Amino acid sequence: MSVAQVVVSCLEQLGVKRIYGLIGTSILDFVDAVRDSKIRYISTRHEQVAASMADAEGRLTGKPGVAVVHAGPGFLNSLISVANAYKDSSPLLLISGAVRRRLAGLDSWLEVPQREIVRPIVKATFRIDKPLDAAKIIAEAYSIAASPPQGPVFVEVPEDVWSMSSEPAPCRPVVRPPPVASDEDLRRVAELLSRARRPVLLAGGGVNNEEGAKLLLQLAERWQAPVAVTGNGRGSFPEDHPLFLGRAGFGGGSPVADQALLRADLVLAVGAGLSDVTTYGYNYVPRGDIVAVDLDPLADRRPVPYTLHLYADAVDFLRRLASLGVDVNVDGGWRREIDELRRSWSALLEEALSRRYQGFVNPSKFFHQLDKALPKEIVMVGGQGMHIVYTFDFVRIKAVRGYLAAFNLGAMGFAFPAALGAKLAAPERDVYAVVGDGEFMMTVQDLETAVRERIPVKVIVVNDNSYRVLYARQKAQKMGRVFGTLHANPDFVKLAEAFGVEAMSVSSDDEIPSAVKYITEPSEKPKLLEIKIHPDDLPPMNIEATLKF
Repeated sequence: MSVAQVVVSCLEQLGVKRIYGLIGTSILDFVDAVRDSKIRYISTRHEQVAASMADAEGRLTGKPGVAVVHAGPGFLNSLISVANAYKDSSPLLLISGAVRRRLAGLDSWLEVPQREIVRPIVKATFRIDKPLDAAKIIAEAYSIAASPPQGPVFVEVPEDVWSMSSEPAPCRPVVRPPPVASDEDLRRVAELLSRARRPVLLAGGGVNNEEGAKLLLQLAERWQAPVAVTGNGRGSFPEDHPLFLGRAGFGGGSPVADQALLRADLVLAVGAGLSDVTTYGYNYVPRGDIVAVDLDPLADRRPVPYTLHLYADAVDFLRRLASLGVDVNVDGGWRREIDELRRSWSALLEEALSRRYQGFVNPSKFFHQLDKALPKEIVMVGGQGMHIVYTFDFVRIKAVRGYLAAFNLGAMGFAFPAALGAKLAAPERDVYAVVGDGEFMMTVQDLETAVRERIPVKVIVVNDNSYRVLYARQKAQKMGRVFGTLHANPDFVKLAEAFGVEAMSVSSDDEIPSAVKYITEPSEKPKLLEIKIHPDDLPPMNIEATLKF
């Protein structure tokens, strides 16, 4: 067998069902070998798209998604997506071609120092130089990506190595178990909980799985403790539950969640630490005790006065904590204080819902009505921009891993590709990509991929003809000196139809019911809905904290 065939055989043994990529001479032999396998190869129109599709598969399944890219330019095109996976602890295996070995180090065509470039944003890098090492390296790389804390791993293979003779070998993932909290640490946390009267639970991506979500709900209801989530924690707690406070932090956090964290006498963060995002650049750090249980290797560097930080698996921690029978006595005044925060927040939401614009849709009203029509088991993928805040304010996520976004890097261009990958990984769930017009234009070419590969993703384009976050900041902070933030767009309906995608556009509130019906009804093909909105509409958010970030 050739090295290419051995690598493909190894990936099959590891359970890989799909590989996302864009072909090039340095990976030609590998792609040819995939053709003869049971693995589905998804050809994309840009490497950023391929890697984000693989990233989304990893986020949903908990198993590394796999992408393959051409040497040099193809590799460089994938880096934003690799960084997204790294910042959000998503398991990803990126395989790249490299220049032929005899040309390495000579500043050859297509050559860049790939491993040196990518090393800061991956868990590990590998190079297959010896054909007999191929299976061993792929199995190890996959295992590292899958082991907690999960993340991307990079493997490069010189072009001439793919065709060399090798030997097949057994490939089994060896996923290293995460560290667990000690009994003494559990006892200390139990003591803090028993003394708390104003507790808040903060849930992150580390408990956003079936067992973690079940345990979190069990403990929150036993203690009647309110629950906030980080961005990656959306779906770990049902957002229609009376104990739910909202998403906390910069980029659309709820003031209810933000203020509750700030005022709590104990914040117990599970599956998440307190980052600059959660605390608005460390300007909203909780005043009470802070306990975090997560796998953040940089926790000690963050300016957060943790009472206790446990580098441990959060699901195991919740499982053992639940067995202790800890009692928490939540003060009635704390409940009333939170209820008052909710009333103030509800008034802001109602004000946003009451707005009317001539020739534009009220986006708050659209997402409010969309939420009512969505089934429980959806996956919503949010982009980066002002439009994502409406999905925090008005769309309630009720299923585990029901919301994906590039939360910790903040990169535009993630939502549409990730939605494509999510739909392939979870075909039984409706998948919605909510994108701004600015970011959609960065990956719009892969509408062709959606059509060719028959991926029935639903795309909602929130069109304000601007980079609205910066437009709003220029109006608020630069005395209205608007510059470089307004643009024109193509006709999105005609553009989608040119790719063979069914599309609809709405520009008034009267059209919202038909728009919601259109985008939520079952479809076996991709479809697009454009909602035209006024660039001056601001979604409700914690403005005071946001301006401090």
